[in-house]
Amino acid sequence: MRRAFLALTAVAVLAGCEIYRPASPDEIAGARYVSPEPPSVTLMSMVNRSSGRSAHVGLLINASEQVLYDPAGTFTHPALPRKGDVHYGMTPRFVDYYERYHARFDYFVEVQKVEVSRAAAEQLLANAKAKGQGMKMTCAIDMADVLKPVPPFQDVPVSFFPEALRKSFADMPGVETHYVYESDIGKNRAWEEPGLPRW
Repeated sequence: MRRAFLALTAVAVLAGCEIYRPASPDEIAGARYVSPEPPSVTLMSMVNRSSGRSAHVGLLINASEQVLYDPAGTFTHPALPRKGDVHYGMTPRFVDYYERYHARFDYFVEVQKVEVSRAAAEQLLANAKAKGQGMKMTCAIDMADVLKPVPPFQDVPVSFFPEALRKSFADMPGVETHYVYESDIGKNRAWEEPGLPRW
């Protein structure tokens, strides 16, 4: 009985973690994108149109390079190297793609941008890289772990519910918010081919 329990537990754990090949240092270096914009952190919330509540969150970190931290997410692209839950090479075009990948007839994307100091951005980038790969259903908790050690995010709630992070960002001083709406019925797979331009 104990062996059966351990086997089922192992299956559950493996089911919660996607199996993938981490990008090599050369792949990560080759994809590096440095944004000309001031350092910032942007929370992207996938909001259910019926409930009005966020079901998933991703974090765009603009530091010495711009990356996407997307714990427990389904997003991927062959031209974006990934290690842990960090996607490297997030040019404006890929940020747009990420937003449109999630926006559909029953979900919209709320984008909340907060400018931060260079030191804060670098610490958040380091935290995201150190976090590794999270399990399914823990995106909000993993996100809070990355954010909380760094002012002005020390008061963000630790919760299983992404909506808590969305509300917390709404109260941040100077937050800039916009929305992305689409009416398709599935994931937008436009220009997923790896040979297309990155910009």
